[in-house]
Amino acid sequence: MSQLWFLQYDYAEGDIVFSADKSVKGGTIRALVERLTLHDEIDMSFIANFLLTYRSFCTTEEFVELLQERYNLAPPEELTPDELEIWTDKKQKLVRLRVFNVMKNWLENYYNEEDEFILNKLHVFANTVICDSSSFSAEQLNRLIRKRREQDGVLKKLIPNNTNGPMPIVPKNLNHIRLLDTDPLELARQLTIMDFKLYSSIRPIECLGKAWSRDDDTAANVKQSIDYCNKLTAWVTGSILNYKEAKKRVVVIKYWAQVANRCMELQNYNTCMAILSAFDNSAIGRLKKTWEQVSSRTTQSLNAIRKVMGSNRNFQEYREMIHSVNPPCIPFLGIYLQDLTFIEDGNPDYLKKSSNLINFAKQQKSAEVIREIKQFQSPPYIFQYVPEIQDFIKHHLDHSKDVDFLYERSLELEPRTQSVE
Repeated sequence: MSQLWFLQYDYAEGDIVFSADKSVKGGTIRALVERLTLHDEIDMSFIANFLLTYRSFCTTEEFVELLQERYNLAPPEELTPDELEIWTDKKQKLVRLRVFNVMKNWLENYYNEEDEFILNKLHVFANTVICDSSSFSAEQLNRLIRKRREQDGVLKKLIPNNTNGPMPIVPKNLNHIRLLDTDPLELARQLTIMDFKLYSSIRPIECLGKAWSRDDDTAANVKQSIDYCNKLTAWVTGSILNYKEAKKRVVVIKYWAQVANRCMELQNYNTCMAILSAFDNSAIGRLKKTWEQVSSRTTQSLNAIRKVMGSNRNFQEYREMIHSVNPPCIPFLGIYLQDLTFIEDGNPDYLKKSSNLINFAKQQKSAEVIREIKQFQSPPYIFQYVPEIQDFIKHHLDHSKDVDFLYERSLELEPRTQSVE
């Protein structure tokens, strides 16, 4: 039986395009919002992908306005009383329910602090429009709006600490911490606390349109995470180059190899990769006299990490491993940024031969990566925060040297030989 004409979709035939697998390939913003709130179908995958990525093709204000328009859907003028009753029951009520569910979903899972300006608009809409058809729905929205207003800014003020975690292995002299006196496991734990705080703060909007490569603050948390890794790599490099004697440099290499191993055990692959990058950069990798004295045990340990974290076949071994681990875990962020860059650069924002059909297949690809990033943002690690070690780490990260300085230092310690490096 064909669908009654007044129960058909409102978007025009060319306003939305589907792939062979029936997933949305592209569409106008209005058609995509209608797709979110269809009266006769709920596409959960599409809804999740849209809410994760909509900020790349429209503002939150535009999105909310389109939802409000959709809620206020008017019947065709030429309906008979019987048809109007069917339309109200089979379409309007269901569309309104879908709009409410999308608004609720957005408030619960996709709201950002900078969206605060829209809360008042939603509050007014709930009290003046939604309450006319469903006071229960209006109150649910208002409850979520109040919750969001109360939470804004609160989470950032919280100091992470877990008294239920394993007892910290603290150095004998907490007032004057020395790197080699700090247990490698405890340093790995404290680095993990720091790294996870950054990683868990990354929001979907930071992963869209290569926002981390722009000068604005859209991707502040991604930038801080990148900065953490770069500074850690520089700290590890500098700590090795701090000693004139090769045998002392070997001791530091062994120490950081132990920290890297502990990070692997803690499933903190991001910090592990930052440490590994220090061993493999030009300033450390070229120290032949130093590496000749590194024990086979340390070398084998590092090679085992390199095997898992290596870039061979697009990090195939690492990718297979990360898909089988159970959180808590901090993945190597660089791979996600690489994948997102590939998607962004390799796919147009709009479908070919079209100026208004958003390339939603592109958004779907981005959403898959963002969903994996979010997957590891909880649960948190249960480690006790040690302020003195945290301050020690922050001091060394903030005072890490730049690449050129470190390379010059490397040349001072082991000058170039006749062969070209």
